[in-house]
Amino acid sequence: MPLRDTLSHLSGLWSDRRGSIAVVLAISLVPILLGVGLSIDIGRAYIVKQQLLRASDAAALAVASSIGNGEDSDTVAQNFFNANYPTSKLGTPGEPSVTVTDEEVTVATSATLETTFMKIAGLDEITVSATSIVSRETTGLELVMVLDNTGSMASSSKLTTMQSAADALIDTLFDGAATSDTIKVGLVPFAGGVNVGNSDAAFTAAYVGDTTADDWGTTSWEGCVMARADPYDQTDDDVATGGTWEPFYWADHSYNDWYSSWWGYSIDATPPSSYGPNKYCPLAITPLTNVAATLTSEIASMWASGYTHVNLGAVWGWRVISPDPPFEEGAAYTSSDWNKAVIILTDGVNTTSNYVYTAYEYRSDGVLGSTSSSGTTDELNDRLSTICTNMKAEGIEVFTITFQLSDSDTQTIFENCASESDNYFDSPSNDDLTAAFQVIGAKLKRLHLSQ
Repeated sequence: MPLRDTLSHLSGLWSDRRGSIAVVLAISLVPILLGVGLSIDIGRAYIVKQQLLRASDAAALAVASSIGNGEDSDTVAQNFFNANYPTSKLGTPGEPSVTVTDEEVTVATSATLETTFMKIAGLDEITVSATSIVSRETTGLELVMVLDNTGSMASSSKLTTMQSAADALIDTLFDGAATSDTIKVGLVPFAGGVNVGNSDAAFTAAYVGDTTADDWGTTSWEGCVMARADPYDQTDDDVATGGTWEPFYWADHSYNDWYSSWWGYSIDATPPSSYGPNKYCPLAITPLTNVAATLTSEIASMWASGYTHVNLGAVWGWRVISPDPPFEEGAAYTSSDWNKAVIILTDGVNTTSNYVYTAYEYRSDGVLGSTSSSGTTDELNDRLSTICTNMKAEGIEVFTITFQLSDSDTQTIFENCASESDNYFDSPSNDDLTAAFQVIGAKLKRLHLSQ
């Protein structure tokens, strides 16, 4: 065979070989492309799964928090799901499915995802599902509400709004039940002092000085006490260390004229407009209790009178929730079965006067280390900050509320007093206060994701 024919024949064979390789390569590319497409679409589906989980978690928590508030669970779930899975996100979500039982809330969700490369294999979309389950935490909760009962609370329906909000919080925590094995709540109404109660003779004998030493006229000691000396007005020390509390006694004074050597006693012991040795003494403390009716009854009985010493309300809130005397209903700080929280609410600035007697006597007496208005206010603010620090050091979660109060110094103190910034609520209106208690109630229910 001539050389030219031989070369031509070999060239033809090479062309045929290249064609065979191209066919084989084209065939092998199909599974390769499917594999690449599958991995891409699976990655996109994973993103949708994560978005679904975040949205369903939020929806389940919202539903669990709203139980007992009269809200429709499906509507709550849909609103929170939409807020956390907007239409701009990858995938097209369906409506969440909600199941509520006594023990838990389940929210099941799904979304469809249009495929890209997997369409080659005839798969146009993928369905992705997610389920979130929220259970009610069985860990017990001890709560003390330290509530402003000063005279300014009588204006603008502030007292009645606070009472309604506190009642709603009780109902939320107790889930409408009469009693609870895992909820205990105490109340500390405060003004220029705090009332520790006078119905328990053994308590009085152990923790309060002589209540018969003064002339009470036609009345007797109602239960209010003076502040202990600095620094024991800021601590939970026992009487061996900090001493007992002396009974509050407002002697006859031009601003509280209840005795005359000519006419005898002129005492009005019915608050809030009262005269006598117990003037401006608020309602007594309610120690920790698991009976809802006791709490709602005491909240309804509150009245508004007197000056503002928030620090004394706060320190007695600490003493009520403490496991140590004088109130011993609280669980041990080290107990893993109970969480502790305190809510502190005020509508005013810490105030003193040369004419109004409080647990720190008259301003002019200098008990607070100053005889000026600003100096005594600063001192009371500093003592409040110390008390908040002491409570938080014991693991107590502190919530604070300023109510229709525009004083920036007090707002800052209350924000710093709270355990975290989200635990402080500035409530410039009655509606804002109601909303603040609702948010606190949701937090206090101690919900957790179980899946």
